[in-house]
Formats: sequence, C-alpha cells, structure tokens
Amino acid sequence: MRKLGFVILLCLCLGVRAQVETSLQDSIVRVLAIGNSFSQDAVEQYLWELANEAGVKMIIGNAYRGGQGFQSHWIDVTEANNTFEYRKIVNGRRYNRPRTALADIITDEPWQFITFQQVSQESGLTTTFEPYLTNLIQYAQGLQTNPNATYGYHQTWAYSHDSTHSGFANYGNRQDVMYDSICAAVQYALQTHPEFSFVVPSGTAIQNARTTYLGDNMNRDGYHLDLKMGRYTAACAWFETLTGISPVGFSYHPDGMDYLSAHACQVSAHDAVAKPFERTVLDREGFPAVNDIVPTGIVKLNFGGEHSSDPTWNDIMPGLRTHLSILDSNMNPTGILVTLTSDFGGTNKNGATYTTTKMLMPSDVSQSALWGYAAGKFGSSGPRSSAAIRFSHLNPELEYELTIFSSRIGCQDFRQTSFIVQGADTWADALQSANNSQETVVMKHIRPTSDGQLTLTVMPGSYNNSPNLFYYLNAMTIKAKH
Repeated sequence: MRKLGFVILLCLCLGVRAQVETSLQDSIVRVLAIGNSFSQDAVEQYLWELANEAGVKMIIGNAYRGGQGFQSHWIDVTEANNTFEYRKIVNGRRYNRPRTALADIITDEPWQFITFQQVSQESGLTTTFEPYLTNLIQYAQGLQTNPNATYGYHQTWAYSHDSTHSGFANYGNRQDVMYDSICAAVQYALQTHPEFSFVVPSGTAIQNARTTYLGDNMNRDGYHLDLKMGRYTAACAWFETLTGISPVGFSYHPDGMDYLSAHACQVSAHDAVAKPFERTVLDREGFPAVNDIVPTGIVKLNFGGEHSSDPTWNDIMPGLRTHLSILDSNMNPTGILVTLTSDFGGTNKNGATYTTTKMLMPSDVSQSALWGYAAGKFGSSGPRSSAAIRFSHLNPELEYELTIFSSRIGCQDFRQTSFIVQGADTWADALQSANNSQETVVMKHIRPTSDGQLTLTVMPGSYNNSPNLFYYLNAMTIKAKH
C-alpha cells in the first residue's frame, strides 16, 4: 500500500508540475474549489495576496455550502436547489453571489484547476465518498469550458486535540487518528480516481505547523482554522501546489503575524507539498518548540477592545483568538502565545480612568476590559459561567509573578471577580472589581506545565451580588524569574 501510494504521488507531482507550467504561461491562473467553510478558510483570505507577491495573476472561486459534503452537494445538483454561494476573488476584490447553481459556477470561468473535498467530519471515512464523488467529478467534467482543466483533491485537516465537534467521535476524539484517517482517505480517492492530478495538502500543512512553537493553536473553534496563522498556512499550501513556487521567504503575511510565525507557517506548507501524507517535525522553525527565552522586562497585557497608546502594552482583543508577537517592556520578543480559549461576553471602556496601582497603567489600559456574566440575560450574548485564556510557549524553566487588574466604575453592587491559574499547580485569588482603582491580584511563584502552559480562568467571585454576576479582566503583567 505504501509503495503504491508513493508511485501514485510521484505521478501526480509530475503531472501537476506540467499543468502548472502550462497554466503559468497563460495570463491568469483560475482555480475553483467546490467545498464548504473549510475551502473558505483555505482559499478566500490570503491565496490571492501570495500570488500577487509572486506576480501571478489569479482568479479564485469557491462553490460554498457550509457544513456540506459530497452527498449533500450531489443532492443539491440533482434537485436543482441551487443553494451554493458563489464566492469569487478577482483583482483582490471579493464578490458573493448567493443561491447559485453549481453548473453556473463551473461554467462562469474556464477554470484550470477544480478541486473537491469532503465535509470535515467525514473526511477520513471512505464509505461516505461514493457514488457522490464520482458523480460530482463527472458532472464537472461535462460542464467545464476549459479542455485542459485539471482536477485535484483538497486534503482537509484534523481537529484540535480538545475539539468539541460532534464529528470528532468518528475518530475516537483523537487528532492523530483523524489525521491518519484523512491521509488514508485521500490516498484512496487518488487511487480510485485517475481524474485527480494533484492533492492540496492543507491537512498535513496544519499538522506540520502544530509541531512548531505555534503548537495546537491552528483552529479558532476546534475545527475551523485560526483567522491568521491557520488560514495563512493553508493558503501557502494552496499557493505552492498551484504554482510550484515555494512561499518560504515571502514578505506577505497577515496583520497580527510577525516574520517568525509567518516563516513557521510557510515552511509547514512547503514541507507538506513535498510530503503530503507525512507529518514533518519542525520544532526549530521560528522559535524553538521549547521556549528558552528569559524576558528582559515585564510582559504587559491590555485586555479589551481598545488599542493602548503605549506600545509596551500588548493588545489582547477578542477579534483574534491567538495573539502572537508578545513583547516585553523592552520591546523584545518573548515567544509567548496568548489564546482566548473560552469567550468573554464582550468589551467595554468602563474601567477606572485614574489608578494608583504599581502596574502604572495608562488610562486607555485601565479603562479597557473584557467582561462576561454568569446569570440572567444581558444584551445579545448569553451567560457564561466563566471565560478562559491560555498562555502557551512559556519558558518552562522559569517561574512567574502575575499581577491582575479588574475594574468597572459606576457600580452600586459588589462585582467580585475570581481568577484561577492552572499550571504545574493551581493558584486562585479574587478582586472587588466594582469601582476599583487601586487594588490588584498578585500571584507569585507560578510555574507552567512542563510544556510551557498556563490557563487563566475568570469568573464571578463568591461575594459577587450583581444580578447578572458580572466579571471583568482589564490588564495583567507577567514577571519572569529564575
């Protein structure tokens, strides 16, 4: 089986290389993904920008039906329900056309590359493929307007190890089992469908990236990709597969990523294209997988929806799940990642304007907050008993002192907020957030887990008597000690 897979892969690589060389002779490379939210994650954000840096003109189409796969797509075709959303990128501009027939999408452009993918929870289950995959391929072949069109398979990714997606049970809730199953299923599709000339190894690219210092932070909800590094990694895999050009060393990367994290993503994708069905350990890309940095200053974190006017404060905003490029107060990189693993309810600017703590916060930091509530109904968000933040890629040889500030002015009740830190041990303390301008929680001698992680849980304290049990997190400093 392994020898057969290698021979097929070699033939596919040679075939797609010839097709790529032919396509790059044309003025525009046209690629259509027939998929769902996983193709949205992979091609709609950064693929065009990578091609643009390389001087490759590209038109990108995504025949999108969220949460749908081979069988559902074929039902839509045969029943003429026309529930595809046609998403198209031309000259960097994005266009959406709802309720579109797949036939109209396929015939809209003389596509050079057309890809197929299964819905994520069934991506490693070959029993779900037929006859629907065969039908879809033949349908596309009968409609395409480019006689030289090339067909490929998009290998999707395994879920994060802590995913709560119900479909994760298909793989025993194990990431390694899901990844191996996807690889086997894609090889099955390639062996049974000679129409496929290439595979886009997004799944292996993501698995490779998980071996870097970025860790298992490539998803934003346990299955969809992180909006920055996850999507960028997949786009790099698509770009190199379609063009034959390595993205390693490209200057383009999304805002919120630094050069080191972008490089780790680029190499992860490049190695996946070289070995689509084999994970590569890349624990020396970017930062070492085990952080050996001793911060030269205090690490200062500003939570909420407002940017700090002081650049030494790292802005941690809910629009991005994992925050990279965390600097110390001397503006040196720390290698630390901050991930919002459990949502707060929202942000506000209702903290104290003037404070007398030792944290020396500017007013835009002390005012800005993440907040949540645990009871009743407030606004558009539902109650959450707690919220959580994971600090990963900490230096496991150091101990840390955490100082936390929590504030909400204008209160007539008690809004005590509790903070629980879990690492090598568990630490807990609480703070009266209501009208607070001078008190902080200080936790000393904190040691992370052996793999460099701490989890901070924020929740209402036992003396919180606000009707909705509000809780807050405004700011935090991390001081490293030998």
